[in-house]
Amino acid sequence: MTQLLQTKAGDLTIMDAVLIAGAKSISERILTNFIGNGTLMSGAMKIAGAIGLVSGVKGKTGKILGTALMVDGGEDLVTSVLGGAITSIGQGSSGQASVSVM
Repeated sequence: MTQLLQTKAGDLTIMDAVLIAGAKSISERILTNFIGNGTLMSGAMKIAGAIGLVSGVKGKTGKILGTALMVDGGEDLVTSVLGGAITSIGQGSSGQASVSVM
């Protein structure tokens, strides 16, 4: 099991990916109450926080936490720009898009 978790994809091990995903999930749930989620503002704040965090917390811990915040912030930016386009992709199990007629 330990050997599997040390398997790399690019520069990250599977364990790194799991730690980043866990940190992202936790920080997103906590930060949503304070700065929101899925907006340009929340994305910018998370990215700024990631930059500050990496400069303040050295080593692997800083990299893991900084990457988690950076990914979450990037996701917020993409979500805010694409908006409803993201949710409409893949809607309906038949592959048909829903259309509203006024």
